[in-house]
Parts: sequence; structure tokens; C-alpha cells
Amino acid sequence: MSAAQLMDIPEVSPLASREEYAAARQKSWVGRSPRGFEVLTHDQGWEIMSSKEFDIGGGFGVVLDAVGLTSGPYREEWNKQIVCNEGDQRTKMRQPYMRLLKPQQVAKLQGDVRAIINGILDDIEDPTDVDFMSQIAWRLPTQLYCDLISAPREMAPWIGRVTESINPPLLTLDKDRLPESEAAYWEGLEFLEKHIDEKRAHLGDDFTSELIRCELEGLISHDEVKTVAMSLLIASMDNTLHQLGLTFGTLLEDRSRWEQVLAKPTAAPQAAEETYRLCPRFGVIARHASKDIEVNGFTVPADSWIWISTRSGGRDETKFEDPDNFRMGRPASRALMFGSSHYSCLGATLARLEITETMKIIAERFPNIHLKGDWRKVEGSLVTEVEHLSVSLV
Repeated sequence: MSAAQLMDIPEVSPLASREEYAAARQKSWVGRSPRGFEVLTHDQGWEIMSSKEFDIGGGFGVVLDAVGLTSGPYREEWNKQIVCNEGDQRTKMRQPYMRLLKPQQVAKLQGDVRAIINGILDDIEDPTDVDFMSQIAWRLPTQLYCDLISAPREMAPWIGRVTESINPPLLTLDKDRLPESEAAYWEGLEFLEKHIDEKRAHLGDDFTSELIRCELEGLISHDEVKTVAMSLLIASMDNTLHQLGLTFGTLLEDRSRWEQVLAKPTAAPQAAEETYRLCPRFGVIARHASKDIEVNGFTVPADSWIWISTRSGGRDETKFEDPDNFRMGRPASRALMFGSSHYSCLGATLARLEITETMKIIAERFPNIHLKGDWRKVEGSLVTEVEHLSVSLV
């Protein structure tokens, strides 16, 4: 990239406000921050995510480095995970995920998901005062995970505690919680190793059995069965539950948004996509240029990081009319948050199912749901966490 090109690119903070992003987009589709280049517009973000010219430069390894996890047994375990691999190894490890989480397979879970959600709502003792995160959002993915691997649902609180300790400290770059993250990882791995060994004697219709079948068919190794099982444990919890909170917080902070859902509950998937656009769990998607790459008139220099800002791209006024407002029925667009192509989120279909079914069932059973006071979220440089979301269901 020429010096003249660099001069035309605005400086953008990784924690830029909505207004700062909007001002930067008026100058260029790309900005600069201390961590690299920041893609500010929707279509250029999608183009870069979909391009095979960009790689992930070690993937999640850049986050592990940032939090200080640079060596040792714990880093070695993370280096096995699909999020830290690309090339042939990533392609190999995607196979069991695609088999376990393909849309046709996930669609079969709709009845189970609905049953879990209804059960969770039935358990609420005081519908006038509900901690949405602890009483609803945390319980759905943890109970579903137990069902998926054929573990007792009584394990759900333990599953929630372990996953809350592994991933969030890394995604929020909280170095003080790194020992907690490591201890929880080994605790989770020990459970899965025993669980997998027990399932080998009596395979069933569950995710663990399917992973073992993948091993027997030669798709993955014995050790990779544990690695894939561990990544399912890590990835299927906190991202989904926080997006559940972000989705409902976004819908309920303006009653007119929830009224749009009530007017057409079958369009819940559209409503969910609007919340991913306005308030995504993941604020950025990272890509790496291993060589000079030309994009939209700019040359991204070799060995550069480029960060697709979902927070900015989701409010791109050149892509979305009246971008700051929630609107059902927009022309179909793709949520940047879930990535694209060979680096897309493999659990996106399952997460979407959990969120849209929760929305539909609450609309059916508790159409008068409303916030109790303000809801609070914390935007980090990588992800957004829901800190507090209190609702009344009636």
C-alpha cells in the first residue's frame, strides 16, 4: 500500500463508538488501528472473509498470544483446535463438524430445542422478575449440549461453569483469569475422555457416538476425537448464550421492535438476523495477508492483519437503509458475525435455531415480556458480553 493510500485511511480505535465508525466510513471502507487494518463496510468485509487469498495466520493463536498464553501444555492443547489450524489439517477437522452440524442434522433438533425452552420457562417461579441470563440464556445451550452428547441434564450447571471459565477469559483478554481458564480446560477434557471411552462400548444416536464413528471410518484420529469433542464443549455455550441476551436486549429496549416480532412470529429468523446486525456477539472477524493482496483499489501489505468490523459493517449506510433502526423484512443479507466460506462458524445453524426458537416460544407464551430497568452490555475489542438483563415475562 502506497504512502498516499495510507494517508487517506482514517485512524479507528478497536473500541470505536457508533458515531466514530460512521464518520470513518465517510472517508474510506478501511481504517487503521493499533492491531492492523479495520474493514468498516459490509460488502468489503464479506469479500475479504470469502476470499481464499486471505488466511487466518494461526487463527485463535493471535488471541492466545495477546492474553499471554504463548507456550506450555495448555497452549499445545489449543494449537490442536480447529480455530488454530488452517490448510489440510483444518479441512480434515472440518469434516466431523460438517457431519455433526450440517443444516439437515440440526433441523432434526428443533423439537428437542423447543422442549428444553418450554421446560426452562415452566421452571420460572416468579415470571415478574426474571434474570434472563441465568434463568434462560445459560440453561438452554448447556441442557442442549447434555442431550447432544447423551449426558444427564443434571450436569448442565457443571457444563456451564466449566465453559464460562474456559473461553470468556481469553475472548475478553483477561490475563488474571488465565489460570482459571486452564484449570477448567483440563477439568472438561478429563470428563470428555471418560465419556468417550464409556460411549465406545454402546454407540448411540448422539454427537459423541458420531465422533467415534468418524474415527472408525478413518476421518479423524483417536486423539482428534477428544480435540473435536472439546471444541464442541467450548464453542457451543458462551457465544450462543451471550447472543441470546444481546438479541433479547436489543428487541426489548424498544417496544416497537418486539411488536414487529409479535405481528409476524414466523419471521423470527428475520428478527434474529436484524439483532445480529445491530448487536453482534463478535465485534470483529480476523484475517491475515500472507502476501500483498489487492482489495477494492488498496493493496493490503504482506504479513498484515485485517479485522472485519461487524459493528461497523452491520450499520453500513451504503448497504442498509436507515441502518441504525431495527426493521423486519429487509432484503436478505448475510450476518458478518458468523464468517464465510472455509472459515465460517460451523455452529451457526445450531445457534440460529436456539435463538429463533426461544424468540418464537416466548412470543407465543409471554407476548408481554418487557425489560425491568436498563440492560447492560460490555463491548470489548473482540466480543460483547451481557452483564445484566432483567425482564418480566408478564
